[in-house]
Amino acid sequence: MKIRSVWPLVLLCFVYSVVNAQSRSGKVSGVITDDNAQPVESATASLQRAKDSSLLKVALTDKFGLFEFENLAQGDYFVIVTAVGFIKTSSKKFTLAPSAVYKIPSFQLKKSEAKALGAVTVTGKRPLIENKIDRMVVNVEAAPTNAGASAMEVLEKSPGITVSNDGEISLKGKQGVKILLDGKPTYLSAADLANVLKNLPASALDQIEIMTNPPARYEASGNSGIINIKTKKSLAEGLNGSATMGGTVSFFKRNNEWLFPLKTTSSINLNYRKGKWNLFGNYNYNYRENSGALDLTRRFYEKDGSLNSTSFTHTDFNFRNNNHTLKMGFDYYANKKNVIGIVMSGFGFFGRPTPTSNQVISQPDGSTESVLLSNNYNKNDFYNYSANINYKHSFDSSGRELTVDLDYMGYTNSAKNTLYTYIYDGMGNNLGNLTLYGDIPGVINIYSIKSDYVHPLKHNLRFDAGIKISDVTNDNEVKYQRNDNGTWKPDDRSNHFIYRENINAGYISLNKKWKKWSAQAGLRVENTNARGNQVTNDSSFTRNYTNLFPTGYINYDVNKNHSFTLSFGRRIERPNYQDLNPFIWFLDSLQYRQGNPYLLPQYSNNLELRHTLSGRFTTTLNYTVTDDVISQLLKQNTEKRITYLTTDNVARLKNIGVAVNAPFSPVKGWNVNLFVNVFNNRYTGVYYNSYTGKNDPIDIGYTSALVNVSNSFSFKKGWSAELTGWYRGKTIEQLTIADPMYFMSLGGQKLVMKGKGTVRLNIRDPFHWQQFTGRTLYSDIDVKIHNRWDNRNVTATFSYRFGKSSVAQARRRTSGVTDEQNRAGGAGNKE
Repeated sequence: MKIRSVWPLVLLCFVYSVVNAQSRSGKVSGVITDDNAQPVESATASLQRAKDSSLLKVALTDKFGLFEFENLAQGDYFVIVTAVGFIKTSSKKFTLAPSAVYKIPSFQLKKSEAKALGAVTVTGKRPLIENKIDRMVVNVEAAPTNAGASAMEVLEKSPGITVSNDGEISLKGKQGVKILLDGKPTYLSAADLANVLKNLPASALDQIEIMTNPPARYEASGNSGIINIKTKKSLAEGLNGSATMGGTVSFFKRNNEWLFPLKTTSSINLNYRKGKWNLFGNYNYNYRENSGALDLTRRFYEKDGSLNSTSFTHTDFNFRNNNHTLKMGFDYYANKKNVIGIVMSGFGFFGRPTPTSNQVISQPDGSTESVLLSNNYNKNDFYNYSANINYKHSFDSSGRELTVDLDYMGYTNSAKNTLYTYIYDGMGNNLGNLTLYGDIPGVINIYSIKSDYVHPLKHNLRFDAGIKISDVTNDNEVKYQRNDNGTWKPDDRSNHFIYRENINAGYISLNKKWKKWSAQAGLRVENTNARGNQVTNDSSFTRNYTNLFPTGYINYDVNKNHSFTLSFGRRIERPNYQDLNPFIWFLDSLQYRQGNPYLLPQYSNNLELRHTLSGRFTTTLNYTVTDDVISQLLKQNTEKRITYLTTDNVARLKNIGVAVNAPFSPVKGWNVNLFVNVFNNRYTGVYYNSYTGKNDPIDIGYTSALVNVSNSFSFKKGWSAELTGWYRGKTIEQLTIADPMYFMSLGGQKLVMKGKGTVRLNIRDPFHWQQFTGRTLYSDIDVKIHNRWDNRNVTATFSYRFGKSSVAQARRRTSGVTDEQNRAGGAGNKE
């Protein structure tokens, strides 16, 4: 890894040496046993101040039942002890003298009446939605309708999240959200990320964290925030795990013919926790058949504004995908203060999409000018492999710790496609054929080092600092050949593009709490050095820039029922690596997608005010201004009737909105979560019309609404059910005006085999409401879109949990790779 800057390391070492000089010498320790005098491991000891019962520190017992609190000031304290399967207990009040060591009399816990607290019982009590101070959490297994669903489908019905026609994910009406998997970015373009999420089963997911204004600890990338998808990892002692099997049949009518695509999913999760070792692993296999249909109506205009011609294209999509996901690793607890872990994962995708298109070009009077029939055969193999080495040192029980992550991630993509096009005139006479063969290999290598330091100080003050250095090499090539009367010849659309990028980042953050007030301020600096080289035509570009990204939060608790939080953050959105590649990927001979190596980053300033009522109901006002918006853009050649999709910095976006999240329970056993978001998006900018040679203004604005409702029902004897639905009003997606869309899903589940097994049945979109229609209309671009896919389906799954169920705390890690993964591209659209 080539390091261009080491100043963040120097900064961190300096800051660490300063804050490390502060210490307090008081110490409290104790032992926790059961009623048989056996030590209780992973019990929770909470140190509280006697005068106001405020929580000061939390510690977990080791395998000998020992816990301790260090660096304490003199004062009066008491300790509360909790452990799964035992009755909560507390110590008497005690006084700690200056620099004294106090040993609490041993705690002897009594078992609670609910002796068998299995994983199923714990999971069943988790709410679907949890509101926390800096994020919203969706518990995936709390919803029966997630059975057999994909990660993309779970995201799609989560509060505030919308998914566009091409898989672009938005949060509260704003594009540019960053997707993390277990705290690690995916390094994928929007199209490739959508493909991965569509093939990742919901059975492998635990939680989805939604952060609209992340603190300085997180990378500054992501215009609208961060969504972190957490996969399952057992927290239980001993050997335990789960296995899931399921099948889905879809009901899709296309061209007056019913199709029944099938999908199967299977997964296994294993965890072994004993003493100082915690070993874990999971494997998921997914087979998917998909069908879809897309209608595009394009209008071409003369320079004087009169109609030149109309093109109508109907495309039938058929997919057959196999993918495998494997993850394994371990944590080694060397002692109470030092933990080291290794995680390795891999993903293999094998797709065989075969779209067929029928394109009719008509004259202004409606007569047929020509007809093009296209068949596109694709073989897409995509591999992702990663390794993470992580280390954590806890200085004391106050929460002072240092973490280090070393990461490597690689992507290998092999895409081969053959496009056959048959051309006819208006009378049906063959005018010729075109055969184009493409070989599109790609390799991405990413190296990263990240370190974070957390130091709680006196008077409820906390200091955080960290650094990150990453280095990325993206090597992509496209080799096209055309068949010229039986002879294969190189096509001039072939290209070879190499992109290298180094980012050096560092941050500091301070958090302070008072009686009713709390505040947090952070500053992040990111230095970017990038170079792109088009080998084929020997052209290159270099970009070096450094930016500051301040963040700030102020919270005021008026009383136990009302609190207000004001937050501000500046963020950056760098172009996806795939969007920088100047390659061409074909839908058919007259429609394709092309990258743009001259893309610039976009910057946004976000302001948010949130009111929380009774710790549950939240109302949020947000305002965002984004400059140099990176947006998908349609361009066309009127003379050749060619339309292509590219990405460019086209406009300025102003987003203003209000969101309400209200969880409530009308009656016992019925829980409702209602999310409503009303927002206005307005794009203003300039579009260069290559046909007229003029700059045409862009001014598109719309006020829209998003409503998401989830109903969960609990019945006796292990039965539960869910009814969810959402409505998205007319809105703007990437300069396209999208028509309203509806969705509904219902499902039920039953606990079997003494709570160890779960049977689920889910019916998704029974009325096939979820179809995309929209129109792109600016300058000389006039395109109508109607897209539908096989989302109406029935799914049945069975899950079985085995092993011990005594819960022991296991750590989650956030690796050093927290931005670049979202930006890596494979070899284009795999569908």
